[in-house]
Amino acid sequence: MCSFATVLFNRDMMEATVVSIYSLNTAFALKPTSKTDIIVLLSESNQFQQEDIQQLERLGAHVIRTSFPTGLNTDTCDHAMLNLWALLDYQKIVYFSPDIVFENDVNQLINAPAGSAIITSTFDITLFVLEPTAKTFELVVREYRKKTHITTFTDLLEALSLIDYKLRLRKNALVFTGPMKPWNFHTYGDVDWSKYYNPISFYKWRTISNDVRHLFNPHSEWKNEARQRTVCDSYLGAVTDIRHFAVKDQFSVMLSTYNPERIRHLSLLIRHLLKSNKIHTVFVTWHNPDLQVPDTLYREIEETDYHRVKVLSQTFDSLNNRFNPTEELQTEAVYIMDDDIYIDLQDLEFTFSAWQSRKDSVVGHFPRAHTYDPETQEATYRVIGQAPYSIILTKSMFIRSDYLFSYTCLLEPELHASVDRQLNCEDLGFAMMASGLSGAGPTYVRTQKTMEDFGLKKGISTNAAHMPARSHCIADFITNYWHTHDPLILSNDAVAPFVRPLIRTGSWERVTKSILN
Repeated sequence: MCSFATVLFNRDMMEATVVSIYSLNTAFALKPTSKTDIIVLLSESNQFQQEDIQQLERLGAHVIRTSFPTGLNTDTCDHAMLNLWALLDYQKIVYFSPDIVFENDVNQLINAPAGSAIITSTFDITLFVLEPTAKTFELVVREYRKKTHITTFTDLLEALSLIDYKLRLRKNALVFTGPMKPWNFHTYGDVDWSKYYNPISFYKWRTISNDVRHLFNPHSEWKNEARQRTVCDSYLGAVTDIRHFAVKDQFSVMLSTYNPERIRHLSLLIRHLLKSNKIHTVFVTWHNPDLQVPDTLYREIEETDYHRVKVLSQTFDSLNNRFNPTEELQTEAVYIMDDDIYIDLQDLEFTFSAWQSRKDSVVGHFPRAHTYDPETQEATYRVIGQAPYSIILTKSMFIRSDYLFSYTCLLEPELHASVDRQLNCEDLGFAMMASGLSGAGPTYVRTQKTMEDFGLKKGISTNAAHMPARSHCIADFITNYWHTHDPLILSNDAVAPFVRPLIRTGSWERVTKSILN
């Protein structure tokens, strides 16, 4: 009798483990084989909730609490894996880590000889085949206790000839190698993020995770639950390379609007924007799915350079739509703006040049500050008049085009649901994702000419409940989706157009007088 087995060492890997098991069940369903058990070894030294056990069992897994062999008192995942050789009821075991998503034909894994493995470039074992016996178990434990020349668990298996590098398995599974995983990409926080970022495979993982969520909770009250998959599947079906944005010296505009009464002013904004040859395309995101795009908007567009204007009608009513990826987007940079903002074109083009020198940052014109206390899990949000700041508002900001797919297709959907429930905070979630992914703080750009903000007269931000709600969002997002590790980064600098410095011929008399007075 054969088995697939994994080791769940702490609750942080619960979701990844569940996704791996669900994908394994799906692979079995695609090509049924003889009954094969799925074993999950849980470390007794870690606290798992009964809900965790129930989820694993609902997926058909046999959960076994494990203790470490006598004499091994260091609490590591390696120790828990030693118990794989103690599963003597099975002739063969295929071990898999939660870094794997199975895609097809798992039968070849069952039929593979012992010692076969998938080993990453960093020599981590993500999958290997073993034959448990009492003799091998005793041998592995004994050699592990010695731990003289052995530095990793892979080294131990190689030293005991339990892995044969000539029998490497090639791949009928997605293997997430490296420090960035689909479940933690938004917490990676380093400048080399692009090296490990794999949006296609990360999205495959996210869709499986969503399937598992629906299995456990099939009667969600969130009306936009299907939005992520609908938008992202449509996008991926229309593009060939989602990270290829060929246009580097221009930027696109994503202009959000909802109300028909703003059409006249919207058309003025479009005419204004199209005067800039730095703008490649203006995308008008029509957020209201209950109303067709007014014909007046199309007529207004036809009177402009209409080839540079695209209207994006939405199926779902959500503030998250402002970050939807679109197949017609060709520029590396996107300027996100509200329909109640007016900015001088020279200032806009200067802000684009500022973004070009710090492409991982969110670069824009409306800075805000926050605080977060991980002990109390409380937060504050405020408008500021001086540094430091930690957030640039969505109403006027430049971002990487890559970030659109990251926010819409890879983030935890429950964050999107929170935005929908509150009709607020999508910019806060986006800011956290951008800095959490790249480790780059925001950048405020000071304009030479005064910007016009028509939302100061009436809008969401004028509501008395707006500021407390924003504080609540920050606390909720950081606590639940960043595990109390604040991803927002304080910035103290500002970028402004160069002006000649004020310098005059030095006078010690004048300086002395200034100092003494």
